[in-house]
Amino acid sequence: MKWIGWTLLVMNLAVAGFFLARGHWPQPASDQNAPMNVDRLSLQNRSTPAQKDQSPPRVEVAEALCMEWRGLNLAEFAQVREQLKALVGERVMSFKEVPLNTRRWVIFPPLPSPQSAAAKLGELAAAGVQDAFVVKEGDWRNAISLGLYANDEAARRRVSEVEDKGVLGTRVELLPRQGTEYYFVIRSEDPDALKSLGGIKQAYPNSQQSRVACPS
Repeated sequence: MKWIGWTLLVMNLAVAGFFLARGHWPQPASDQNAPMNVDRLSLQNRSTPAQKDQSPPRVEVAEALCMEWRGLNLAEFAQVREQLKALVGERVMSFKEVPLNTRRWVIFPPLPSPQSAAAKLGELAAAGVQDAFVVKEGDWRNAISLGLYANDEAARRRVSEVEDKGVLGTRVELLPRQGTEYYFVIRSEDPDALKSLGGIKQAYPNSQQSRVACPS
């Protein structure tokens, strides 16, 4: 039986020797456990350089030029009006008719209906505002007239008077005097458009054209 014991002892020693020797065997390289070479990494800034501030290109706005055309009689004025209308269709141009003699009209703006205008007139009377009436027709229908005045100073005094009575919202409108003559104010951003008016003027030798500051 001793040989069996010796056999088991030899086998145990062989197994122990195997595991002890395995610890000294060379290990295969592992991609998963490979150390990272931090000192060899190169971090590159891939952001694009900051662009310079690019302001939008400036758009040059042409300065408006204006001309007054005065001295036309009634028949000439009507003829020139039609000629200007034709030019407006061909060129960048506008014009308006301005009365030579004007007066100032103090009004309370138009109300939605005759009934509301009458009610407002009653409120004004109760506040002590006199010499007022409702406009019955025209562009200012249902407005409340507070008087016609020869100049702006007198009209502003009337406005102050009604405001002192608690009435706010009145306006001063410019009205042409009855029978007044008119003149033209022509406006354009194109200097050549105004120069072309010189040719038309030759048919009206008693009239005058002059450059003026454009009204605001």
